[in-house]
Amino acid sequence: MKLKLLATVTASLALFGLAAPVKAQNPDHVRQLLESNECEGCDLRNADLFKASLYRANLRGADLSGANLYEANLLEADLSDANLANANLVNAEMYGAELNGANLRNADLSNAFLGRANLTSADLRGAKLFNANLGEAYLLQANLSNADLRRSLLFRVNLNRANLSGADMSFADVRDTNLQNAILSNTRLPGAQLAGTNIDAANNVRQADLERANLRGTNLGPGVCVSTNFPYCVLNLEEKF
Repeated sequence: MKLKLLATVTASLALFGLAAPVKAQNPDHVRQLLESNECEGCDLRNADLFKASLYRANLRGADLSGANLYEANLLEADLSDANLANANLVNAEMYGAELNGANLRNADLSNAFLGRANLTSADLRGAKLFNANLGEAYLLQANLSNADLRRSLLFRVNLNRANLSGADMSFADVRDTNLQNAILSNTRLPGAQLAGTNIDAANNVRQADLERANLRGTNLGPGVCVSTNFPYCVLNLEEKF
């Protein structure tokens, strides 16, 4: 009877949003990280690391899903293969961070600084990167499908073979970026700065929304030129003999 009553009370609290807050699975791991800056493979789910100083921290393979890393200092931190799904990384400092193979699905990286970060093969599906700085970042084979990249800085980024299908890149700065073999199916690029990119080498470009995009000096294939009607279109047609 007591167990049944407890279950009823718990269900009622959850229904009205009064259930106990979810805490880190292993508080000892949180303490270890903050004291030693080393927590490889740790269980840090839903950890509160608000404005934490984690410069060059070793977090390889750590589970940080749902963690609060708002304005955290993760400069040059090693987050290779870490799970950061649904994490709050708003305003986080992540310059030069190692995020190779990291899971950042649905993470909030709005206004985050990811300059020169290594995001090779990272999972960024549905991630929020609004106004994020990714200048000179490495995103080879990264999955950015349905990501929010509005007004983000993607200057000189390597997006070779990246999946940008369904991503919103409205008014993003994508100048001098490598888009070779990138998937641009249903990608939104209105108002984006694309000068100096090799968008002609991307896949499914004709399905992308390039309305009002700045394509001056951009390498475009003839099919893209026809669909955009941009006056400074560079065809790069090579005569074959």
